[in-house]
Amino acid sequence: MLRLSRSRVISDIEFIVNKPGPAVGKRKWTSKGAECSVDRHSFAGEVYSFHVDILQVRLSATGAPKWKLLIVGEFWQGGDGESIHSTKWLKLLHGKPGDVLKWISANRAMVLPSAGDEVKS
Repeated sequence: MLRLSRSRVISDIEFIVNKPGPAVGKRKWTSKGAECSVDRHSFAGEVYSFHVDILQVRLSATGAPKWKLLIVGEFWQGGDGESIHSTKWLKLLHGKPGDVLKWISANRAMVLPSAGDEVKS
């Protein structure tokens, strides 16, 4: 079974919940039956700065398995603006990994363009 912590799984979840995504300035939205919210934190000092994005995704639909997860993106820079470290990780707070993977599979096809929708040259 595919692990939730893989970057592909994280990218799939972000892609699904950001189509269409929140309106400008909004921190909460619903996508494909999942309640989503984002928090952003940052610090800027002389020696370093960092920016942290925390995406919370929660599925609590009737008749569906309930799960809740966080995707945390960390972006660190040195005082001159050079990238020191960037990482993205996922933490499942409630539920089963298999239920999250089933939700991804069910919704991935809904947001990806089909072969017939591609522009022909």
